[in-house]
Amino acid sequence: MLRIDPTPSSATDDGARRRGTRRTLRLVTVAVVAATSGLLGADVAGADPTPPSAQDVRDARRAVDTAARSVAEMELRLAQLTAQADAAELAVQQAGETYTQALADADAARAASADAAQRSTDADARAEDARRTLVAMAREAARSGGNVEALQAVLSADGFQDVARRSSALDQMTGKADEAVQEYRAAQLVATVLADRARAAEQEADAAEKVASDALAAAEQTQRDTDAALAAGAAERETLIAALAAARQTSAEVERARQEALDAERRARADEAARQAALRPPAAPAAPTSPAGGSGGASTGGGGASTGGTTGGSTGGTPGGSGGSTGGTTGGSTGGTGGSTGGSTGGSTGGSTGGSTGGSTGGGTTTQPTTPPATGGAYGLGTGRSRGSAGGGVAAVEWAKTQLGKPYVWGGVGPDGYDCSGLTGTSWRTAGGVSLNRTSRDQYKQVLKISYDQLRPGDLVFWSTNPDDPNAIHHVAMWAGNGQIVEAATFNKPVRLVSMRWAGTMPFAGRP
Repeated sequence: MLRIDPTPSSATDDGARRRGTRRTLRLVTVAVVAATSGLLGADVAGADPTPPSAQDVRDARRAVDTAARSVAEMELRLAQLTAQADAAELAVQQAGETYTQALADADAARAASADAAQRSTDADARAEDARRTLVAMAREAARSGGNVEALQAVLSADGFQDVARRSSALDQMTGKADEAVQEYRAAQLVATVLADRARAAEQEADAAEKVASDALAAAEQTQRDTDAALAAGAAERETLIAALAAARQTSAEVERARQEALDAERRARADEAARQAALRPPAAPAAPTSPAGGSGGASTGGGGASTGGTTGGSTGGTPGGSGGSTGGTTGGSTGGTGGSTGGSTGGSTGGSTGGSTGGSTGGGTTTQPTTPPATGGAYGLGTGRSRGSAGGGVAAVEWAKTQLGKPYVWGGVGPDGYDCSGLTGTSWRTAGGVSLNRTSRDQYKQVLKISYDQLRPGDLVFWSTNPDDPNAIHHVAMWAGNGQIVEAATFNKPVRLVSMRWAGTMPFAGRP
């Protein structure tokens, strides 16, 4: 990941690198021009009766070799700049997710504080009711000539502790009076405890809001640093492209297009590898070990048949759009394009064309996906809960599409702008009838974890720097079908509908 360090030493290193790059570019241009001039001179030997010497030829070849090496170095640097730009955007997403989490924590702490304050108020009211009951009893005892000393001892006490110290007077009371005193003492105790909790909750809320404020400031600084790094990288990139154009005797436009094509090709290769890994059927759980003997052999054979069936069925649900758009459609999803070959229960290859929700069986009968058994720990396949429907997912996607073009906003939940989890959460709450947790990390923990071959519109896809840790998630988007997602990605990128990116995804998708 790109580490943005605004310290003087880092700036000095960057400046030295840029100065070194400029010196290299000047040398490359001179070498190429010299080499080219030498070669052209050899081609028009008729104009110069003196043929080039052996040393001239060696010098020209050396210059060409030097230029070729420098061109390779420039291309490597261009690839490094692309990787640094990607890392810079990742840093912004991580900072934004940290802020969103802090904001959610602050909101929860403030809600808890308000709840504690209300409970304390209610407890005070109950204590006051109990006190009034005792006052009424004392007045009645006075009118009837009864002994009111015990009641006076309680009513004149300053708080619960004082009541406890005067508890000897309570021995004189019986019946309803004793019950009323006990209720008063309990109400006072509860009111005192809840008042302490309310004060503590308010302090926690204040602290959480401070954390959120600091996280926002850090995210904004990260954004500024990233903008500066991207601008510097873009300037260096243009300088390198101009030098490559001179070295290859082409135009800057041609070299720029060539580099963009190379970047796209690199991303496509990495993304295709990630897509294939994501769509690979989950490993079947290990079969239990059987005792040695004939029964063990039978168990082994049965296990092999079971494995074959699992593999065949999973493969049959493999997305039909895997050969379609850049990211590939995850077939077998409602609304997904056809083209996947339906898998057979026992691993046979026959079947109908995909596009059904869970893939089709070898006989061509459409089946609904079942919740897979939980694997992989607390957040493995099959964990979490799904409360929505296929129709709700389609509605959530269609609603999200009405927000296309709106800006990315730190902590945004609409209507003027969104962050990534704000868009998914608002879409599902507004149109899909499901309330999702506030952050992408908590959304992953909440939803039903499904394999990617079961994706349908409205399902969620997540990206993380550590696929084994939900707390490392930094982005979430909504699967729109046909190999596309709708997302609020990051700053300077409004809400958009784009091809799925498979690199860096979590092991499982999520179904709200």
